[in-house]
This record gives sequence, C-alpha cells and structure tokens, in this order.
Amino acid sequence: MTTPSVPDQQLQVAGLIPTAQRRAVLALLLGRSRPITAQAVHAELNRTDRHIGLTTVYRALHSLADAGLLHTFELHGQRAYRHCGVAPHQHLICDGCDAVLECPPDLVATWLRELHHHTGFIPHADRLDLRGTCATCATT
Repeated sequence: MTTPSVPDQQLQVAGLIPTAQRRAVLALLLGRSRPITAQAVHAELNRTDRHIGLTTVYRALHSLADAGLLHTFELHGQRAYRHCGVAPHQHLICDGCDAVLECPPDLVATWLRELHHHTGFIPHADRLDLRGTCATCATT
C-alpha cells in the first residue's frame, strides 16, 4: 500500500477530489514564499510535461482557495495565490519582493487585545495581512 502524496492528503482532508489538475497546481504552490498568479501557474505547468488549459488552472485555483488550501493576495493589480497552513495565522507581505511570511497568531494576540480595549473593535485574527518591508529588502 502506498502512502498518499502531500497534495493528495491535503485535497482529501479539504474534501476535494484529488484530480490530476488539482494535484499539479497544489504541488506547484507547496513551499513557495511568494504568491503566484494564475497565468504564472499556467506557464510553469506548461513548461513541464503537464499541459493544462488556463481555464482549468483558474478552476483548480478557485476550488483550492474555496477549500482553504490557498490564500489569495493582491499582487500588482492581479489576484495571486499562495499555499498556507490551515491554522489561523497572519501574513507579513513584503512590498519589495512580494514574499509572504506567516506569523503565528500568538505574536499578535496582545496587540489585538489592546486594539479591542482601546477601540471596542473586535478583530477577526484568522486572516490579517500586514504590508511592509522584509528584513532582506530592508538591508538592500
């Protein structure tokens, strides 16, 4: 008996049928620090032996995002996608290089409590995107 691949496992946990197209798109996005557009996913997949139509790429990206396996970001006026962990977390997005770092929620919990205390606003900490400059770009 073979062990399912990481994309297959994640697709099954998310309740999605592990089609070849979803597997290919998810495998391409695993481990990337920068979001990628549908057009770039399409181009990369078609540079390999996986010839997938652009419409199919869009469908796969949308179903993966709807299932919570991908997060969407605004990248230079286009929607871009990145694989993220399933636990609630915050994103630190670099304006210089487009890298996205995941910040554990406990690091911002104190700030969110203070925000609520001072404003009465109740933030939803499951998705928070903070734009700025990463350490690498700050030193260059």
